[in-house]
Amino acid sequence: MNIQRIALGGLVAGIVCFIGDGVVHGVLLQSRWQEIAANLNITSTDAERQASMGWFLVYDLIKGLGAVAVYAMIRPRFGAGVRTAVIAGLVTWALCIPLPLGGLLPMHFFGRKFALLWSIYGAFPVLLGAIAGAALYKESASGLSPQA
Repeated sequence: MNIQRIALGGLVAGIVCFIGDGVVHGVLLQSRWQEIAANLNITSTDAERQASMGWFLVYDLIKGLGAVAVYAMIRPRFGAGVRTAVIAGLVTWALCIPLPLGGLLPMHFFGRKFALLWSIYGAFPVLLGAIAGAALYKESASGLSPQA
């Protein structure tokens, strides 16, 4: 595996995820988030919301890095290309969005419909990020991987 290319592709994938998640949560799910915050009596200042963006950026960069790492790991078996990137994106999506949301449902912070919408909408940034990041991934120039 080419660690430098995983890092480069992961950075690009993470940026795509961050922008896409901004659309998902800041536009598509914004009113639902406002309802949830009101129901839980959560208030935050503009400064607090801005500070939280750093956490979201780190999360999305790790998610993008994970997607490209999964791509690099499965690429020898599935081959290079968009199909393999989509598989890597779906694995990353499942581990990062619907599975954790399913675990939170019993806490009643939000309902099943909201979790379903979040999961569906959230798939697109992860898939696009995985495709973009995977497009930058190339094996080492020599074709040999360093031995562990």
